[in-house]
Amino acid sequence: MKRLGVLYACDENYAPWAGISMYSLFENNKDIDALTVYCVTDRVSDASREKLADQAARYKRELIFVDATEIVEQIKALNIPSYRGSYTTNFRLFFHTFVREDIERLLYVDCDTVVTGSLAPLQTLDMGDKVVGVVRDSLTVQYKTLLGFSPDEPYFNAGILLIDVPKWKEQQITQKTLDHIQNVRARYCNPDQDLLNLVLKDHIYLLSPAYNLQPHHLAFSDKTFFAVYKPTVYYTHEELEVARKSPVIYHAYRFLGDFPWHKGNKHPANALFDKYTEGSPWRGLVKKPSAGGLIFKLEKLLYVLLPRRLFLSIFRRISLRGFNKRNQLLQQGKEA
Repeated sequence: MKRLGVLYACDENYAPWAGISMYSLFENNKDIDALTVYCVTDRVSDASREKLADQAARYKRELIFVDATEIVEQIKALNIPSYRGSYTTNFRLFFHTFVREDIERLLYVDCDTVVTGSLAPLQTLDMGDKVVGVVRDSLTVQYKTLLGFSPDEPYFNAGILLIDVPKWKEQQITQKTLDHIQNVRARYCNPDQDLLNLVLKDHIYLLSPAYNLQPHHLAFSDKTFFAVYKPTVYYTHEELEVARKSPVIYHAYRFLGDFPWHKGNKHPANALFDKYTEGSPWRGLVKKPSAGGLIFKLEKLLYVLLPRRLFLSIFRRISLRGFNKRNQLLQQGKEA
């Protein structure tokens, strides 16, 4: 059985969420013997590292910390832009500098996730000649055309990446990504996600949406989603229904401006997140309001007051308009 590596990256602010996600991973994957977890840390406190290490030890799991100092220096030297003041999103590009040779499959997982199913099938999944296994993104079915993709081409969510390590190295994906940053374009609306989609365009294996179940497929019916977004290519209702019934990884990214750990959120994964928080060493965690401004308060209000289809239609139009405007500014070099 191939050893499965799982990769997280966090700073001090995200250390609790990484820990809760790891707890869900350990709790629901006791059947996997060959499992190694890497956590790339950027200025994470000794107290947080100790808490993460103690949790892994209780499950008798190997947790390897990687200090991000040298990676951050490389990122700055290459003029790779930060995202919301942090470089953590690009740490995964440098996994080849620390992942052991015996790990052929590496699953990168965002911190805002809850693992509710077994990852064992990923150890032996045949991806053919493809480099990464990914799940389509639910919010960018029109936006992707701004990047030069045709409506029929897939665009994936980069929060979960199943990496075939030997193929990634053989095809020099990290170097191709860095070359793109240096010679083509460095700044995008969805920074690392757009970049990886462009570089990996012909190298992706499409996974079931169960491996990256996104908020919109919990908050809205498939009928509403398909009526509003009208995707040319996407998962079928049947595939989405199977994913909801047998989810493996919930991806709880921002919904109405909030993560599930924010006070007063209306996130569809809120109850699930609370369940795993209370089972983890971070039980009793006090939720705080998000730093979102008036626009998110208005968004929440409309979500409560309007029919779901009308709300989603307004959301899609405003989001696409915002992407379009920001993409133009970035292309012109007018936004940092």
